[in-house]
Amino acid sequence: MRISSRWCVAIALATSAVSARAQAIRPDSASVFGDVTGGFFALSVPDLAASAKWYEEKLGMHRVMTVGRMGEIAGVIALETGNLIVEMIQRDDASAASGTPELTHGIAKAGIIVADFDRTVAALRARGITFMNGPFPARPNARANVMFKDNAGNVIQVFGGYAK
Repeated sequence: MRISSRWCVAIALATSAVSARAQAIRPDSASVFGDVTGGFFALSVPDLAASAKWYEEKLGMHRVMTVGRMGEIAGVIALETGNLIVEMIQRDDASAASGTPELTHGIAKAGIIVADFDRTVAALRARGITFMNGPFPARPNARANVMFKDNAGNVIQVFGGYAK
């Protein structure tokens, strides 16, 4: 994959703008995640508007950046809530991965660590999120966790703490 210098400049400018705004954002009552200790992931999506809407409605995130068309890149949207940033990119030349994510080389899922796992699970259920695995309780050697897919089929795993 070739990335133009114009695209690299756009990413650098967008990242600095998102990072500066992230310092001012605090936990948001609209977010299903509550107090996220930190996280970032970027996704290539087939429909930028539909994915941004899904993350806003289902996860309570807010747009902090929108970049329009740049060559083969149809657009970029960054969303935030608390200390979590999700960047979405739609490219004209992208194709969907086939099969199970963990059977494709590259990122198989994204993860988020939250302070109040039970609250997050309840909020996800209240917004109609269907879990693909879990929720699993905390154990001394494993964090509480649950997995679900977004509207484009990307797997997201939420982690709580360990059992004491």
